[in-house]
Amino acid sequence: GLLTRLETVLEEAGLSGALLKRIEGPVVSHHAFKIAAAECPNACSQPQIKDFGLIYESLPGRGGGVCANCDLCVQECREAALAITETGPVLDYVKCVRCGACAAVCPTAALVTEKAGYSVLIGGRLGRRPKFGARVLEMGDEEAVVKALRAVVRVYLQKGTGNERFGALIDRLGLEYLKTEIAAQLSGK
Repeated sequence: GLLTRLETVLEEAGLSGALLKRIEGPVVSHHAFKIAAAECPNACSQPQIKDFGLIYESLPGRGGGVCANCDLCVQECREAALAITETGPVLDYVKCVRCGACAAVCPTAALVTEKAGYSVLIGGRLGRRPKFGARVLEMGDEEAVVKALRAVVRVYLQKGTGNERFGALIDRLGLEYLKTEIAAQLSGK
């Protein structure tokens, strides 16, 4: 459902038509505004290098259950971000990639999902000056993602020029400008 909603935002904004009118010369692949969504940190769809990328994340935390010292969470964690102590599981949030696998296998709810949602990255690209997208939203719900895309597309249509790619627009305007526009859209202003 979310991808359909994102497609609707692009269609309602008339992004493809506007870009076709503004691009000088032949239209090539890198002129397209690219979106990718990933349901886990493996990010096989490569959201980090798209104009607008989403990664679904699940932040684990201590639950109310008593740890059975079964070690399932440690075995499941591919990042070695967990250790079992006499008081139960201890998370290393620096190593954690927010996959949620540890909480999913915990039989006693000593580990649970504290928060889950989509993180949004913008301005990623390959090419001559490759760059990973910048994180502008942390674990938002679907509505926040849709609002973020609306803000991004509005700025791209209003401020973009000629063959300028979205990542170049961010470089020109500054990431903080885009973050402010997204925050305003999220707050309803």
